[in-house]
Amino acid sequence: MAEPRLAVAVLAAGQSRRFGPQDKLAAPFGEALLGEQAARTLGGLAFAHRWVIAARGDHPCAPGWAAAGFDIAVNDRAASGMGSSLALAAQLAQAAGADALLVALADMPLVPAGHFAALLARAVALGPGAIVASEADGQRSPPAVFGSSHLPALAKAAGDQGARALLGRAEPLVCAADWLADVDDPAALARVRALVTRGESC
Repeated sequence: MAEPRLAVAVLAAGQSRRFGPQDKLAAPFGEALLGEQAARTLGGLAFAHRWVIAARGDHPCAPGWAAAGFDIAVNDRAASGMGSSLALAAQLAQAAGADALLVALADMPLVPAGHFAALLARAVALGPGAIVASEADGQRSPPAVFGSSHLPALAKAAGDQGARALLGRAEPLVCAADWLADVDDPAALARVRALVTRGESC
């Protein structure tokens, strides 16, 4: 049996409205920038295709994304919401003939490689109809993996709803709530930096 063709997309085209005038993904985070961390973690896993969905190709994180083996796909409709980035990722995965697409968020820097690998392993076991999502405190969220049969629906996602309906049908993979911490504002950035400093992020 042929190895499944796995694809990954890191969504990084958000508008950072709650963060203020600074681009949150360009904020320093350890030895890199915040927006590079997810791609750096995913860089050690085997994928046939890797994309970062960004609002522009000259983003400050672009060198770090490239170093992690990711191609940058520019979403010209980023201002319309996350759904447009998800749709672009699904369109790219369809065109590449991917068997499954892992969707991660660039503002979730604490997800460990082991959790990404567990999501992928479960999705591969379930086959083309797989939907496997992360769950903490009873809430399902990205990172999540979608089998190929769901890519056409994802390719039509719009607005900020994205994959919410599909996530409601997902098989949950329970994990630590800290792993799914996302950075929406400066206070959240301070919290995730503190978790890393204390060594509690994985």
